[in-house]
Amino acid sequence: MIVCLYAGKPSPYLEKPVGDETTLVRVADFVGSLSEVSRVVICGTEEIPGVPDNWEWKIRPSWETATLVAALADLIEDPDDVLLLTFLDQPFVNRELAGRLMDRHTRHRADYTFADGYPVGLAPELLRGRSLAYLRELSADMHGEVTRESLFRVIQKDMNRFDIETELSRTDQRLLRLTLAVDTRANFQVCDALAGGGPSSIDAWPDHVAERGLLHRSLPRYVSVQVIEQDVHEVTYSPYPSVYGHVLAPGAVMSAAKFEELVAQIHEFSPEAVISISHWGEISLHPEVLGLVDAVVSRPPLKLIVETSGVGWDVESRDGLLARDGIVVIVGLDTHDAETYRDIRGEGFAEAVEFAETAISVIPDRAHVQAIRCDLTEPTLEEFYGHWTEKTENVIIQKYDWFSGRLPDRRVGDLAPLNRFPCWHLQRDLTVRVDGNVPLCREDLRRDRFLGNVFENGIEEVWAAGGAVYAEHVGGKYRGICERCDEYYTFNF
Repeated sequence: MIVCLYAGKPSPYLEKPVGDETTLVRVADFVGSLSEVSRVVICGTEEIPGVPDNWEWKIRPSWETATLVAALADLIEDPDDVLLLTFLDQPFVNRELAGRLMDRHTRHRADYTFADGYPVGLAPELLRGRSLAYLRELSADMHGEVTRESLFRVIQKDMNRFDIETELSRTDQRLLRLTLAVDTRANFQVCDALAGGGPSSIDAWPDHVAERGLLHRSLPRYVSVQVIEQDVHEVTYSPYPSVYGHVLAPGAVMSAAKFEELVAQIHEFSPEAVISISHWGEISLHPEVLGLVDAVVSRPPLKLIVETSGVGWDVESRDGLLARDGIVVIVGLDTHDAETYRDIRGEGFAEAVEFAETAISVIPDRAHVQAIRCDLTEPTLEEFYGHWTEKTENVIIQKYDWFSGRLPDRRVGDLAPLNRFPCWHLQRDLTVRVDGNVPLCREDLRRDRFLGNVFENGIEEVWAAGGAVYAEHVGGKYRGICERCDEYYTFNF
């Protein structure tokens, strides 16, 4: 068997203890427990100290799905070779589960064997050598960054071509949205918290994780910031006009300097967070829009999402925005019918479409178009989807939000799970208004449960204040706006 460990960009948390041992030690112990290993190869961007001397390195400046699969294919000498792939930053990758996968893989002479229903980070993936030549061909045009789902997504392109085996967890843990890896500080803190008393049996792991729900909330992973109190449209399905008045009139603005102060706090506290602008307000109207963008992109590994209607941009600002590395742009269009657009949003359809098309042409992997699915957009939604999927794969269809009953129920379907569970947004998100005030969440339009002000109290104190409400959720109590909320199961990052 050949073991391949994907390292990507080295995590700063690899050599920090997770419980009583570092992730590097834990992964080395896992590899050492495997039988009949002929080679151990790490695919990374630079060599990392502390790994066993007999492990080999494959170093590239950067990795994509295509280059990783090609590297795996190059390791194969015999069609019956078995290759085990896992990630170097997963401290709990499990020997017992790997053994079950290997037994199933060998017994059924599978091309690909994986585990399903377990928290991400417990299971490796297994490949038979004969499959890798074709996988290399399938992945040739997959230039996106490597993720933990990359290999499966390659196989999905022609799934019927492969003999696939699956080891199922006795309970489905996917709704927990946990990644048991030390790739971010937020995930590292969750792993460290769960390391104490970790069970030896893989069958006990799902209960171990699920019963410790309070530990799943570590740091904010997604911070949505309102930087301007002015919009270009009074959107029909938005609660903003009814709560804040005439939204087309100029309002408060968070200066680039003040925003940079906030970004510096986020970077210090949760350095891998995703920041989104602008919550309730059109970013194109901000007088220092590129200054806001630069405040984030100058502080990697923070990531930036710019949400816009695509209306109101001058050419210089638009081109400057799209020239920045790494940013993601989401253009809210809702429809590809000009008349429906006018009914829902107002004027500017042609301008919005032009912006979206330009973004797709300049940053094709990072430009998205979005529609809210509701009774207003449903008649033209199929046309919208068909038109834009000819131009990009990045088409978002977002569910309608009725803000806990404050808006009419315009849903065209009920997507809610059968059983309520703690809110992902309370676990992972933070919403900051233009003055720095932080409500409980995006749904808390009138700040019924005020958490504090990031400029006066600091982001760490404000984030901690939300923990009490999350604890209520873990205990099965949903009060106030949480009781009727239909967003608790939607997910950002």
